[in-house]
Amino acid sequence: SGSPSTSVSRRRTRMRLLLQFKGKTTEVHADSADTVIAAAHDALALPSDEWRLKIVAKGKQLQPGASLPALAEGAKLMVMASSITAVERGLTSRSDPTVRGFAAEDEAASRRAADTAGGADEVSVWCTSQDAEHKFCRFEPCTWQSFGTRPSSTTPHAFEARKLLLRLATDPAVVGIMRERRYRVGTLAEMDPIDDRLAEKMEGGGKRLLGYNTNHGMSIHVRLRTMDLRGFEAYPSLVDTLLHELAHNEVGPHNDLFWHLFAQLKADYLRHHARLAQSGALFSGASPLQLAGVAEQVSDVRAAVLGTVARDRMAPLPPAQEALLDGYFSLTERRGGNAVGGAERQGDSGEGASHASARALAAERAEARRLQQQQQQQQ
Repeated sequence: SGSPSTSVSRRRTRMRLLLQFKGKTTEVHADSADTVIAAAHDALALPSDEWRLKIVAKGKQLQPGASLPALAEGAKLMVMASSITAVERGLTSRSDPTVRGFAAEDEAASRRAADTAGGADEVSVWCTSQDAEHKFCRFEPCTWQSFGTRPSSTTPHAFEARKLLLRLATDPAVVGIMRERRYRVGTLAEMDPIDDRLAEKMEGGGKRLLGYNTNHGMSIHVRLRTMDLRGFEAYPSLVDTLLHELAHNEVGPHNDLFWHLFAQLKADYLRHHARLAQSGALFSGASPLQLAGVAEQVSDVRAAVLGTVARDRMAPLPPAQEALLDGYFSLTERRGGNAVGGAERQGDSGEGASHASARALAAERAEARRLQQQQQQQQ
């Protein structure tokens, strides 16, 4: 055997190490990974048959049977513990059915996309479809998250709001206007009735914001719900708001040209339903005048249009604007009641009727712009 000094040099020296566990530091002495792990079980009162320890030194986990890395005296080691019972339970338990995986999330996203799209398979009380090209492409009702607080049980569900958006979009008179004016709207959405940012824009004006049009038809938002959230606004009022916002597809500011266009859309809407009623058409077994709630308005379309525009602009139309409206009535009635730019008369070629309609509409708009400029010069 070797000398005593040689024997001493071969003995492994235990070093002082500091274990950090749950915010506390515990001192142990060890000379290998096995002794560190054993000392940790004892010092931390974590029996090896109940707990598995993960001890990290210099960013690497100590492995049983391995030697210690080069550590300085008093080095700090991080300790993490997991219950053996909990680990085994996790390995043998079934997955939580309420937690969706990636595939399930993709499927749910696809369903949501299909729900927001204005699908041709959806049918409203009108039992009609939108035009294939000139239409509202998507519908977005307000969900309870949009309100900021969960609405009460008396608040109509988002499903009902979606049905109402679909009813507006498939209203035969609205479909006709969309087709005749070649309008296409990306999204028809419910306006959040308690959107503070939008309400601030109307402060001091004595008015409620009933809707808005973004980027000339990229989206149209309409306030569907009453202020107390207990129901929906009357259908004729919602139609008037929608027609107002559709006019913004062509004219942004509320100038004379805008109000004349809005008056045209309102007149087209009422006369379309009047023609349907005269033809004996029924929708879901009811008259179109009954479903649209315009039986009284169609009895005097001109007065109804003037009243609607006056309420909207909070002032009556000037005499010159009334004269323009009368000219529009005269022109379109000679064409069988169709809106300018609308369906051709019987016997007209499609191209000829289209060009004539375009010229007539351009002439009306030019006259409206001339009238506006004249009024500005007089001021």
